[in-house]
Amino acid sequence: MYRAFSGIVVAASALLLAGCVSWDWSEPDDFFAFYELPEQPQMADATFCHAYGCQVRSQVDLRPYWQAVRAEFANVKTASEERYAMAQAVGVIETAVGPILGTADDPGGVLNASWSGNPAYQDCIDEAANTTMILVLMERDGLIRHHNLHSPSIRGAFIDGRWQHYTAVIEETATEERYVVDSWFRTNGEPAYVMPFQEWYTGYGIPADA
Repeated sequence: MYRAFSGIVVAASALLLAGCVSWDWSEPDDFFAFYELPEQPQMADATFCHAYGCQVRSQVDLRPYWQAVRAEFANVKTASEERYAMAQAVGVIETAVGPILGTADDPGGVLNASWSGNPAYQDCIDEAANTTMILVLMERDGLIRHHNLHSPSIRGAFIDGRWQHYTAVIEETATEERYVVDSWFRTNGEPAYVMPFQEWYTGYGIPADA
């Protein structure tokens, strides 16, 4: 997730500032509780994280934009089509709330320690929290029928040579195969990446054709 920083101390400090500490959460609401977010997200005042490590939390009424989310699922018949719809719908919501949060110009796949605390930017924790929250609302609205939601997952442990990176996770009900819905690697408003969990977990970056 992180670009190279000059010096191990600076890198470690950036890690702490971003809040990337390894924890295990069994359900999305466990993750929400850890970051002091509503365990039962509400569409009328959905809480979004920004400023790195969820340092800033802002409420947005998603009801005016939800019909556009539903439209992405209008013709879904298969699990793969549902994953595509989820990715597109995450982009729809990001496009809508970006100007409200001030994150409309947040670049994809870039992390800068100096941005910690700046509400215009989001790290992987912010993105994982927001995407998971959006997915919870989709599931509650009956849009997600071929997948179950998991708590966000982490890869990398610093000591293994990789910076830690968080992402939202879903599981196809028919096959029990897990997939990530990773919105951090793309610029605000673009569809999230969806790929098999194991492919994401073992790879450092995102394949060009993902």
